[in-house]
Amino acid sequence: MQSGWQVIWEFFFGHNAGATNNALGILASIITILLFVWGLIAGAARLFPRTPKPIPVIVHAEAAASDPPQNPAPTSPCYIGVPTGRRVVGREVDLVELYGKLAESGGVQVTNSGAILAGQGGIGKSTLARAYAEEYRDDYAGVLWLTAGTRQAVIDGLMGLCGPLGLAVPEAAKEADAQAVLAKLAARGDRWLVIYDNVEGYDDFKGLEPRGAHLIVTTRQGTGWPGFAVMKADVLKFDTEDGAAVRLLMETAERTEDAAGARALAEVLGGLPLALVMAGRLIAREGGGFDDYRRDVSAIIAREPRNEDYPTSVIGAVRLSYARLSENARLVADLFAWWAAEGLAARLIADAPGGEWWEAHKADMPAAVQALAGDAAAVRAAMAELADRSLIAGPSVDAAMHRMTAAALRAMQGDDAMARAAAALLGAVYPGEVHVSSNWTECRRLTPHVRAMWESGAAPATAAMDTLLNHAAIYLGRLADFPGALEMARGALALKQVRLPEEDRGIALGHGTLGMALSYTDDLPGALLELDRAVALDEAHRPGSAHLASSYDQQGGVLFELGRQGDDGALEQAAKRFQQALALRRGLFGRGSDEVAESANNLGAVRSAQGRGAAAARLFGASLAIRRAVLPPGDARLGYGLVNTGSSWLEAGRADRAEALLQEARDLLWAVHEGNAAHPEVRSAAGWLVDCLLVRARAEDNRGAREARAKRICAEVGLDFDARAAIAARYPYTPGGTP
Repeated sequence: MQSGWQVIWEFFFGHNAGATNNALGILASIITILLFVWGLIAGAARLFPRTPKPIPVIVHAEAAASDPPQNPAPTSPCYIGVPTGRRVVGREVDLVELYGKLAESGGVQVTNSGAILAGQGGIGKSTLARAYAEEYRDDYAGVLWLTAGTRQAVIDGLMGLCGPLGLAVPEAAKEADAQAVLAKLAARGDRWLVIYDNVEGYDDFKGLEPRGAHLIVTTRQGTGWPGFAVMKADVLKFDTEDGAAVRLLMETAERTEDAAGARALAEVLGGLPLALVMAGRLIAREGGGFDDYRRDVSAIIAREPRNEDYPTSVIGAVRLSYARLSENARLVADLFAWWAAEGLAARLIADAPGGEWWEAHKADMPAAVQALAGDAAAVRAAMAELADRSLIAGPSVDAAMHRMTAAALRAMQGDDAMARAAAALLGAVYPGEVHVSSNWTECRRLTPHVRAMWESGAAPATAAMDTLLNHAAIYLGRLADFPGALEMARGALALKQVRLPEEDRGIALGHGTLGMALSYTDDLPGALLELDRAVALDEAHRPGSAHLASSYDQQGGVLFELGRQGDDGALEQAAKRFQQALALRRGLFGRGSDEVAESANNLGAVRSAQGRGAAAARLFGASLAIRRAVLPPGDARLGYGLVNTGSSWLEAGRADRAEALLQEARDLLWAVHEGNAAHPEVRSAAGWLVDCLLVRARAEDNRGAREARAKRICAEVGLDFDARAAIAARYPYTPGGTP
């Protein structure tokens, strides 16, 4: 049977789409409902309306038994995600030291060999890691580089190994997918070099260390790394005219004379590679001498207040480069400063005019930004200019801006105009239908930028930012990144309370969103308090509305989970809320509507939990019949209804009625997810079908053929046949009987 979030999200989505004629109202309703869905996922039987029987998830050594034959080791090293950049100067000794640390054995607890490159921002940690990858790539079967600002970023980055390892790439990568990749990598025995760049702390990748690989982690934190050799990266030396800082500055400035002037400038810049490269590039492009630049930057540093986000040498270099940019390049730099450090692309700006919400949000953009967004070539030219001045690095499709550069640029902005514009540009293109799997690639691309804006501490209090936080919360919930979803949900409510009066629907929406996010982390009492508030607001200000029906459903979902955890009376309270929602929807949408089908499904979940399997089966069947009439063939929501109905008949002893439904569900969801055997929806449907086949085989209904078919399905999706057989043995079977 389909797990709760997979079913509830789908059932909830439909009724909100028709809840209002106002487009923004629709969006708000969808957001609230979808958040309800994603939240109820924690645990093997986490949520309603249907609780799946436990399906073993094999992600470690056991997975090898059902894996296809292992691919031979690559004949030439794979080189995945490693950035390109300038020639590395002055790190020769560091490279030797790093090689030695990685080669050490013994005393390393979490990987065969791992090293932490620690140091302040701008010191060149990533550059040193890149230099190591370039120098020693032939010592490894392959090299994988991934940005690791969050745990989900690590999980997503590890999917880069799916191709070389012969694994399917999941649509929305989760922790289990990452563990499967790491298990396959360890089983092959090939030694890879893996680089986790820009890690905040050990918890961001704890348990996701590649086994049997060399792992380099770059971070600003020098402590708290159990089992790793810690290597402190330092500034470049400038005490002599042939010091590394002087050589880097002269090489970048394309000068061969005046080493004394270069040494004096390197001293003012503190030997910090980020500032040295910026200074050298500006001198090379604009002319002038080292002394001229030293005079100008010293004046800036003298009046610049100290800031913990960047040294004064960085803002001095940034200010001098920024002053010589074209207007378009300044606009792009100001916008990029608000987004994530990586994944900066021209399309973040140029795609906005074609976005669904362009008209709704463009008023938050200055006229110059609107004009720039309409000229993709101008955006690309501006990015080329920024790259030439070393304010960004990398290609126009995936550039990066150093975090200290971004912090300095934000500090230079006199108001929040660029922050508002950055949120509006993202808001114009972020997919509204986050539940549609075909949108997940775009969500994956944009969500880090939403998070970066919020985590800056200076996100604008605008409708666009509010909407982005809601969308990001939905997507992060879909990935089971519950802390991230909770952070975004809290942010969305905070913005609403700043912008909107208490009676506005958005306030109830925010409480509902936060309630669902709290339920993600099993804080059900806290979730219920938020949902009580949402219901009270909707009852007071929107009686008889689809919004109130949605709030009833959300509250019913949490009550349902409380009841499953032993709260006496909570299941019946949940049933009451679902019945109230059903009554409202019948009047608003009609008996044959998708909205009523949702309510029938939800009530069926309660009846199943109360042990009333036959009643649950009838409710699920009625819901499925409506959905067959109103949804297009092949719609994934039909698959969820088929799983619920079929599994209910199986539990009621009617495996003969369940088999065709579960087979149809398996085939439909297999097609929807393009044969991705690792997808949880595909595995869930397959698990129920296997149980059904084994129940019928137990009764000698074509036993040999059904057992063989069940084994093939288990091998196909990586299920443990013996474990499924033990589950199937618990179901009764009364073929042809009346349930």
